[in-house]
Amino acid sequence: MTATESALDPGLTRAETQAAIEAQNWKLLRYFNYYRLAIAVGACAISFLSGSLPPFGSSSPDLFQFAALIYVIIGALAQYTIHIRKPSFDSQANFLGFADIALVTMLMHASGGISSGLVLLLLVAVAGISLMLDKRDTIFYAALATIGTLLEHSWGVLTGETVDINELTQGYPQVGILGVGMFTTAFIGYTLASRLRATEALAERRGVDLASLTHVNELVIARMQSGVLVCDTDGAIRLMNQAAQRFLGVNPNTAAKRQSLSDVSPDLAIQLFQWTSNATQQNRKLLNTHAGYTLLPRFAGIGEDRHSGALIFLEDMSILKRQAQQLKMEALARLTASIAHEIRNPLGAISNAAQLLGESIRGETEEARLVSIIEDQGRRMNVIIQNVTQLSRRDKVNPVKLALEPWIEEFIRQYGESTLIPKEAFTCVGLKGITICIDPDQTYQIVGNLCQNALRASPPFTGTPLIKLQAGKDAEGHPFLDVIDWGAGVKPDIAEHIFDPFFTTTPKGTGLGLYIARELCEGNGGSLNYYPGEGGVGSRFRVTFMRAEDCAQLESL
Repeated sequence: MTATESALDPGLTRAETQAAIEAQNWKLLRYFNYYRLAIAVGACAISFLSGSLPPFGSSSPDLFQFAALIYVIIGALAQYTIHIRKPSFDSQANFLGFADIALVTMLMHASGGISSGLVLLLLVAVAGISLMLDKRDTIFYAALATIGTLLEHSWGVLTGETVDINELTQGYPQVGILGVGMFTTAFIGYTLASRLRATEALAERRGVDLASLTHVNELVIARMQSGVLVCDTDGAIRLMNQAAQRFLGVNPNTAAKRQSLSDVSPDLAIQLFQWTSNATQQNRKLLNTHAGYTLLPRFAGIGEDRHSGALIFLEDMSILKRQAQQLKMEALARLTASIAHEIRNPLGAISNAAQLLGESIRGETEEARLVSIIEDQGRRMNVIIQNVTQLSRRDKVNPVKLALEPWIEEFIRQYGESTLIPKEAFTCVGLKGITICIDPDQTYQIVGNLCQNALRASPPFTGTPLIKLQAGKDAEGHPFLDVIDWGAGVKPDIAEHIFDPFFTTTPKGTGLGLYIARELCEGNGGSLNYYPGEGGVGSRFRVTFMRAEDCAQLESL
């Protein structure tokens, strides 16, 4: 195991550790080999060109020249083997470390020993080894360098040569100090290298975490329901998520290209310019896009001021209205629950009392007429409570993608069975291929309510269709269903009030049918509108649905 391996974060896997240390180790070995080659070439040049350059080679010129040549050859071969990375890193590092200590010791011996100053090259060699190998190998080579220095200083005594004993004895303290320096250098080098590699490994891991976090942020922004744009100081779009592309009608294939906001949406660019130039501006203006969306932009500065770029959020007003509608439905649900609790019990008691009172009255008397009024109005009040209570059960929407044609066929069958209206009373146009996004149960109530109003305004069925169900798509791509009749129609002076709660034109009506139908349409992200019939005859109620591709947004709310 190398020093790099031991310094890496233990949380990394073996594959990650290997990938992290490989490039570092080989790069360090290559750089240290450049130093090795420089020393070797310098020593070789001194031995061949300078003749005599004390103290280099002063004791044994031939040995100095031989060691320098071997050093150059080993350095040159190492440069090639490091490049191809064969043999393994550990093998090359150990061999070159041993060669450094052996050859530098020979150069030092050929130049007069410790006094030549070449012993400092051993300290550099030990330091280099401590940067590349683990603790055990580092200690081994520090000991080897110390032993080499000691042998070189004692070489004359070991070989029987005539030496100055006093000079030899005086040199041992210096050898000892050098030995301590070898081990100190090895320890400090290994410790510093370990800490540096640990820091580098931590930085690499933090870089990976940061890249992962950036990727997660991009995914989150890309899938946000709000549109998000990032613009620089020149108004160029640097980032645009999928919602913003859809809102502004930008082709996803061209969204990756650098575009100007003024080219994508001139109105939004004007608002951005006004926001940038006016530090006190807080008002936001609605923005209508050619893709059919009404947006509410919100601007936020990226830097310390508004001139460093802007982050733009685009809120779809239909979604905001739908959320407000849901809050309203929830509040109405609590209100209707309270009404049902407070009114139903006394209403039931009044109805029962009227029924008992009626049983004791005989004949067509004034008392019998009054009891009949009480019973009729009690039933009417009960119907009103039932209709209003329906809203409390509609506060949760369960939208699905619905093929309109088969659903209408099933609706006509079920509606005809419950109201005894033959299917020939309906005629259908343009249903094929239309897909909507809505709660199926609520759709039945909406269309059923409109059909009931149409039949009430139409003459009795004589074989001619009374209701026309016509589907299509509007200019913005939203699917719609028209419920058309040829009855008496709605008078122009009351047309704007027909969706108001408790507004009715019939004595026995509750005035909640159209109001509930519109509330349910808006709760599903759609709308319900009234149009006069063609030629001023009859009525046309249009139910506009959400687009099928927007169904996922409604389901997530």
